[in-house]
Amino acid sequence: MQHIFLSPHLDDAVASCGGTIAKLVYQREEVLVVSIFTKNPDIKKIPKKFHKFAIYDQRKKEDQKALNRLSVDYKWLEIEERAYRQPLLKKPTDVFKINLSEGLKQFSNLIEIQTVLDELIEKYPKAIFYAPLAIGNHFDHVEVFLASLMYMVDYAIFEKFQFYVDFYGMISTKIRRKHYLGNKLITIGTKKPEKSSFKLFMITSVMNSMISGGSIEKLLPAKYLDIEWELKTNSIKGYENLKIEALECYESQVRFFGKKILKKFFNNYHSTWNSSELFLKAKAGI
Repeated sequence: MQHIFLSPHLDDAVASCGGTIAKLVYQREEVLVVSIFTKNPDIKKIPKKFHKFAIYDQRKKEDQKALNRLSVDYKWLEIEERAYRQPLLKKPTDVFKINLSEGLKQFSNLIEIQTVLDELIEKYPKAIFYAPLAIGNHFDHVEVFLASLMYMVDYAIFEKFQFYVDFYGMISTKIRRKHYLGNKLITIGTKKPEKSSFKLFMITSVMNSMISGGSIEKLLPAKYLDIEWELKTNSIKGYENLKIEALECYESQVRFFGKKILKKFFNNYHSTWNSSELFLKAKAGI
């Protein structure tokens, strides 16, 4: 295995890196998508307001269909996502907020995720890992980002990791700016993806108001912050449609936005970045 994409949820890798994955497969590179939070929650133990996305049997079938469309292998870690864990959140949107007073101890799966990284590196020593930047402060994305960042720094294996822009960071410039590395992502186009439709604009405006910004860096000791980063753009020209086809397999998630809106959004997003997907990589020599 040459490339391993860490996907917090079942659709994140495809939404953020689907074009890159399709291109790698076309180049006969081996790709594995590892989805972290895929455990079926006990519906009886969570309030109805949390049920909307807790349909993991269906979501796993959609994930299989999407990744088969891209011709890649996959692995599910069966860890329960934050929205369904105790103590329960007061409302679903609280998943975009980080409790600074609790520090790193609130992320109870860091060691388990890093143990999986140990196993994957031992099995695939030449693989490159792609982890989310956690733009948007979604709790699960932040946990995967922290586990990956800390692992990379602690073992000084900077060359083995790249960090991708999450869907939330694709949507809005304002949301990107709330992340401590967001200023590394300079717009090189003119179209604004968040204005693809009025519905998407309203959704991003609400999301932006929910996100507690500027918090991830406050959780970390200086050694994890004293890193120079470089922006890497990967052209996916010619692979955009295949990415959209794979993304549309996640029907339970796509219907929230609508296929037409999402297609227009991703076309605008890719155009904004010159038909590319974005990654940050720690500079060599650190």
